Amino acid sequence: MSTSGSSDGGGPSAADLVGAWRVLGWQIEYASGRKSRPFGLDPLGLLVYSADGWMNVCIARNDRIPLGVAAGRLVAPAQQAAAFASYFSYAGRYEVGGGTVTHHVVVALDPAFVGTRQERTIELQGTELTLSAHETGPGGARRHVLSWRRAATDRTSPRGL
Repeated sequence: MSTSGSSDGGGPSAADLVGAWRVLGWQIEYASGRKSRPFGLDPLGLLVYSADGWMNVCIARNDRIPLGVAAGRLVAPAQQAAAFASYFSYAGRYEVGGGTVTHHVVVALDPAFVGTRQERTIELQGTELTLSAHETGPGGARRHVLSWRRAATDRTSPRGL
């Protein structure tokens, strides 16, 4: 992990990313021009980069329906599926260089993510961070754009973020 300037001199450094970021939005742009927001217009979420090279991200729909019990394992499979579909999370090591950040996933809500490399293009403007990635799937090519703002250092911001 680079700690003071990226290893190749291009783009933000790991030190620029260290800290907590609050999600502002997640948009998917399709090759057809269609756009979607998989977690709605006002998602909740945090992205945390540590100085020692670890990261964690979690994003949820703002309108998730409470399961009604403390242990989610005790609810019906349909409720479990709805909880899974409205939440996204993974963690692992990260490295920064050449205007990208690469997440090396070691644990994730979706087991298919474990062991993958998630490369994101970085755009950093003051306290605003945009991470984007291209992928091709069954529906064709698409681009994910996730917008973040550095999390408030005081505890008076909305929803404690």
